[in-house]
Amino acid sequence: MKTYRVGLLVHGYEQPGWMHEMASWLMHSQDFDVAALLVMSGTGQEKAPRLGARALFNTLSRLEARLLPAKQRRMLACSDMRESVPADAVVMLASDMQAADMQSQVSALGLDLVIMLGESPATREQMAGWAPLGVWQLSYSDIAVATSRYAGFWEVYQRKDHTTVKLWRIGSSEEQDELLDQRSFNTEVFWLKNQTRAYSLGNFMVYDALQAMARVKQGAAPPGMQIVSSSRREDPVEWDSAAYIARQAWLMSDLIVRRIMKRNVRWRIGMFPSVRQQAVVSEAMVLQPPKGRFFADPFVYTQDKKPYIFFEDYDFTSRKGTIAVATYSDGAFRVLGTALNLPYHLSFPYIFEHEGVTYMVPETCGNRSIELWKCTEFPLKWELDVNLMTNISAVDTIIFKHGEYWWLLTNIDRTDGQSHCDELFAFFSDSPRSTEWTPHACNPIVRNPMRARNAGIVVSPGGEVIRCAQYQGFCHYGKGVSLNRIEELSPSTYVETDGEIHYANFLRKRHASMHHWHHQGGHTVFDFAYME
Repeated sequence: MKTYRVGLLVHGYEQPGWMHEMASWLMHSQDFDVAALLVMSGTGQEKAPRLGARALFNTLSRLEARLLPAKQRRMLACSDMRESVPADAVVMLASDMQAADMQSQVSALGLDLVIMLGESPATREQMAGWAPLGVWQLSYSDIAVATSRYAGFWEVYQRKDHTTVKLWRIGSSEEQDELLDQRSFNTEVFWLKNQTRAYSLGNFMVYDALQAMARVKQGAAPPGMQIVSSSRREDPVEWDSAAYIARQAWLMSDLIVRRIMKRNVRWRIGMFPSVRQQAVVSEAMVLQPPKGRFFADPFVYTQDKKPYIFFEDYDFTSRKGTIAVATYSDGAFRVLGTALNLPYHLSFPYIFEHEGVTYMVPETCGNRSIELWKCTEFPLKWELDVNLMTNISAVDTIIFKHGEYWWLLTNIDRTDGQSHCDELFAFFSDSPRSTEWTPHACNPIVRNPMRARNAGIVVSPGGEVIRCAQYQGFCHYGKGVSLNRIEELSPSTYVETDGEIHYANFLRKRHASMHHWHHQGGHTVFDFAYME
């Protein structure tokens, strides 16, 4: 028998696919059950847009929907909610029902929690006392709590780096609403794609909050909220729609011109004998890629007092990366050759030692795996040691010893194809070669796109850990890097002090970027890029 009885509140039977996904997750969870689908009739409270604005947005929606992959189109496509829940769970509520009568009808269902999906079909007075854990609702894009019509629109319109989603417990008044969680993701290039990302993140926020509630007896708690969002905005108006279309047309034309002129953002590698950020300009030596390729994700490994730089060597023609190695001596870099070349894309060649053996954890997301490779003849010969995880969409994995455990930090895309930049997951084990890694009780331990994606790591001889992280911008991958100190790391806790975000302003070029940083053996390596 499941522990919690959950009710889903919707306005009408026909609802988009992301709501069906919520119902499906609850139906298949171990602790929660859809005990009632509360279907409200009537017009609801959301104010309808003006005729001109509605026509323009409908046209815009049809155009942008064609650009969405099939999975995201399904999230927006409407179908009957009765298909996703048991027939005996459907409960009709009339919007004109007296508050006391509605409270009595819902309370009799014995629900522990009600989750409102989409626009608010009931008044706060009507929803009072429905369930002991209250009524939860998601809000999108910092618009008013009661609407989700324009989810994700404002951030694309204003070219914001991030889009915020909030989870509320509804109070008797707006001032008494309790903010349970707020998270963000990197804003997509057009509205409907951004909207589906907002709906998807909202669903995961609810899942995480419910699972954390089910784990209360284990003493675990989710990490604190990490995103500071702006004030709520009013609904878009007609002139904003026209301005949005004009802005998108300019952006698309710019991208088309770039492709026609074959203008690429090419990554390069810099190195200097220091950990000082200001040393980048004055002291960095640069490893330049040949035409048609870029070099990125460098890790430096010192052997016999000589630095070896392992990095991603990406070919624009094949659109695939390999792992290459270079060294530095007598004032110049020398590329030694290819360490790994597999049928799938490789990057982020994280290097570490264990029991006298050198290991590499390259990004092997193209193979849906996290692979551990062992060096058999340094630095160019490697063999697969073990698959640490399989059937997983994960990138930029780092493994290190801290306290009594080995820790694996990686960026997992729970949406399977939309983004690896929004959440960081931690796992621990007794050995870095283990195939059984225990998830951290607070996963995802970082839920902030400004600092979630790994960009390298610095571990001091005394055990101090600095986790380097990427900062992404709107249409700008690798806008900057932050160096964040891990203050506390245990199976049930994670505390990280946010470091300053460093941008590639020293380049003084268009689309200046930097998204990786690593220090080892007295050498610091980083990558940087700009539009050519």
